[in-house]
Amino acid sequence: MPAENEFNQARNSGTMIVGIILSAGESKRMGTPKQLLPWGKTIILQQVIENAQNSRLDKILLVLGSRADEIAAKIKVAPTTKIVTNQDYKEGMSSSVKCGVKNAPTETEAYMLLLGDQPFISPEIINTVLAGYKKSKHGIVIPVYDGKHGHPVIFNVKYKQELLAIGDRGAKVITEKHAGEIMEVTVNASEVLTDIDTPQDYQKAVDMAADRQKKDR
Repeated sequence: MPAENEFNQARNSGTMIVGIILSAGESKRMGTPKQLLPWGKTIILQQVIENAQNSRLDKILLVLGSRADEIAAKIKVAPTTKIVTNQDYKEGMSSSVKCGVKNAPTETEAYMLLLGDQPFISPEIINTVLAGYKKSKHGIVIPVYDGKHGHPVIFNVKYKQELLAIGDRGAKVITEKHAGEIMEVTVNASEVLTDIDTPQDYQKAVDMAADRQKKDR
């Protein structure tokens, strides 16, 4: 695990946007830790981590919970990434959001919430959402595909206390309350709407990735 001082050292003197990877769930519907499922030459969570680390995010917090030690032993992270454990993971994803926000460096200007079961969210998609945030004065930035909101989502630090107070409905209560403060960034990637919860979801995602790879050749 990277040294604390390496993580807390700012990459530059500009704004610090911290990516929070939410990966503490129990994978009940999958029946096995989905973070460890094969994905190309690696595993799902490692791909998510590498995509975030290869983006323009300044720092990354990886929130683990269920079977944290087992999962941590099978991944590698860069010095700009810090692993934190959500002891309240059984309370749902909202508890992981809170854990990530609490552990973010004090100089954080904004949080990007990334899902640990979206290995197809490329550095380019992440950077597109980041660019939208940096160019706008909006406090919330959400990628949109086919008129539908997806992930990853950025929240300015001014919503910190509201993020720390979310319940079962998650951060959706904040986006509903502050609808006028949202900037939508249109992306040509249906992947922002897709996550992996069941074996069927996993197979569809693997097939989608294979199709995408063929098109990129």
